[in-house]
Amino acid sequence: MNEIIFKNFIKLQRGFDLPKVQMIKGEYPVIGSTTIIGYHNEYKVDSPGVITGRSGSLGFVQFVKKKYWPHNTSLWVKDFKGNDPKYVYYFLKVFGLERFNSGAGVPTLNRNDLDNYEINIHEIKTQQKIASILSAYDDLIENNTHRIKILEEMAQTIYKEWFVNFRFPDHEKVKSVVSPLGKIPEGWEVKNLVTEANVDYGYPFNSSKFCKDPSGKPVIRIRDIKNNKTQTFTFEEVDEKYKVRNGDIIIGMDGDFFMGKWAGGEAWLNQRNARMRPKGKVSKYYLYHCLVEPINFYDSTIVGTTVAHLSKRDFDSIKILVPHSKILEKISKILDPIYEEEIVLLSKNEYLRKTRDLLLPKLMSGEVEV
Repeated sequence: MNEIIFKNFIKLQRGFDLPKVQMIKGEYPVIGSTTIIGYHNEYKVDSPGVITGRSGSLGFVQFVKKKYWPHNTSLWVKDFKGNDPKYVYYFLKVFGLERFNSGAGVPTLNRNDLDNYEINIHEIKTQQKIASILSAYDDLIENNTHRIKILEEMAQTIYKEWFVNFRFPDHEKVKSVVSPLGKIPEGWEVKNLVTEANVDYGYPFNSSKFCKDPSGKPVIRIRDIKNNKTQTFTFEEVDEKYKVRNGDIIIGMDGDFFMGKWAGGEAWLNQRNARMRPKGKVSKYYLYHCLVEPINFYDSTIVGTTVAHLSKRDFDSIKILVPHSKILEKISKILDPIYEEEIVLLSKNEYLRKTRDLLLPKLMSGEVEV
C-alpha cells in the first residue's frame, strides 16, 4: 500500500445550489447529503459520481452511475486523480468522514481539513480488484431490489383491480350493495380490524440497557421497520409473545406510521410498535394491503400536537373489507407466493450487506489480500 496525503488522492468540490422550487422535472438525479432529493432537467457532473454529505449529515457516501446534479449540501469528487472511482467510494465509506466535523451547531465538513491527512491506498490494479469484489455484492443487492420492486408492483396492481375496482374473477355476476365503505360486492363484509387480526404491542424495554452487541436480543425500533434490520440489542429477558418473525406485519405507532412486512429475522418488538397477525381466513398479505389503503388506515389516526400518534383506540376503529371466502382463497394463492419470494429476497439482501460490510474494512486495510 502507498502512503499519501488526502489531497493527492482525490479532490472534493462543494455541490451546486438548487432550491426545490427551481427543480424542473427531468431525468437527472439531484444528490443531497444522504439521498436523491429530486430530479432535474439539467446535470452538472458526468458519471460516475461519488458524493458525501457536506452539511447536516456527514459520513454517508453515495455512488452514482449516471449524470447528476450534486446539491450544495454535498461534496462531490471533482478529480479522482487516476484512482478507481468505485474504490474511492468504498474507501470513503470506511474512512470516517464524520470525524472531521467543523460545525459548531449543524454538522459541517470542511474539505480543506482533509487535504494534509495521511492515508494508505492500494495501487490501481489492486484497487480495481477490490472494487470488483465489493461491487459483485452491490450488484446482487441492486438486482434483488429491482426484483422486489417488480413483485410489489404486481401485487399492488392485482389488489387494486380486485378490491378497489372490484374487477375480480366473475365480478360481472355479483351485485353491489351499500356498506360503511361505500358500494361493495354482495356477500362481502365490512369488519373491524380487531375481529380479523390479533394486534399485539411491543415490550417497554429499558432503553438504558440497549447495546450494539449482536450476541444479545435484536430489538425492532420504529426506525428499523423501513430498513428491515435492527441495530439495537438488549440482554433483557422478555416473553416470546413479543417476538417478530419474517413475514409479520409491523407498524410504528408514532410519526409517519411506516408499515412493513418484516424480513430481518427473529427479533423482539419495542414499545410504540404493533404487530398484526390474521386470526382466521384473511391472509396476512391481504391484510397488509387493506391497511395501507388510506381510506382504511390513515383516516383513523389521531394526530398529536407535534407528532402524530396511533393508539389502541385507533386500531379498534379501523374497518377492513372482507371478501367472500372463495375470493380470499384465490387472492391468497396469488399474493402469498409473491410476498414469500419478496421476503426471501429481502433476507438475501440483508445477508449480502452483512457479508460485504465485514469484507469492506478488511480489504481496504490490507488485512485481506486480493
